Amino acid sequence: MKPSVVVREARRSDLHFIMAAERVPGFERIIAQWSETQHRAAMASDDHAYLIGTDPAGDPCAFALIHDLHDAHGNVCLRRIAVARPGQGVGSVFLARVVRRIFTATRAHRLWLDVLAENARARHVYAAQGFVEEGRLRAAFQRPDGSRADLVVMSLLRPDWQGRQAIAA
Repeated sequence: MKPSVVVREARRSDLHFIMAAERVPGFERIIAQWSETQHRAAMASDDHAYLIGTDPAGDPCAFALIHDLHDAHGNVCLRRIAVARPGQGVGSVFLARVVRRIFTATRAHRLWLDVLAENARARHVYAAQGFVEEGRLRAAFQRPDGSRADLVVMSLLRPDWQGRQAIAA
């Protein structure tokens, strides 16, 4: 059975959760971690959006950071997505709801992201939602320890998403 996840816009009071979700042990190797100042600046920007996934009790269980909401070409970036307790299926459900929200609430034509090439779990989840690999950015991500890793750029186009919705209906 799929977990129940409701998506809402983040509030400033969610900042503690957002920062904790970025810092789940092991995530430092796969998710960039921002300072409180960076998050507050993004929250204040109309070009960013933070979405929170909540469980049936209303408690936060995931967050997404969306960027480039006003891109002239309709290219919106899913800059970050994280779940507080990975491995329970919440990420897949939350991602599907985030994608739906972006394509129904914005003018986005293309939703894109980058993901560490070695993060097979995330790449699988994105591909299952219809994201297509577009290319590789060699040694583009620097970890806190100074090591570097490749990023894979993936995207989902509005017509492709709409086609998947029609098939599912």
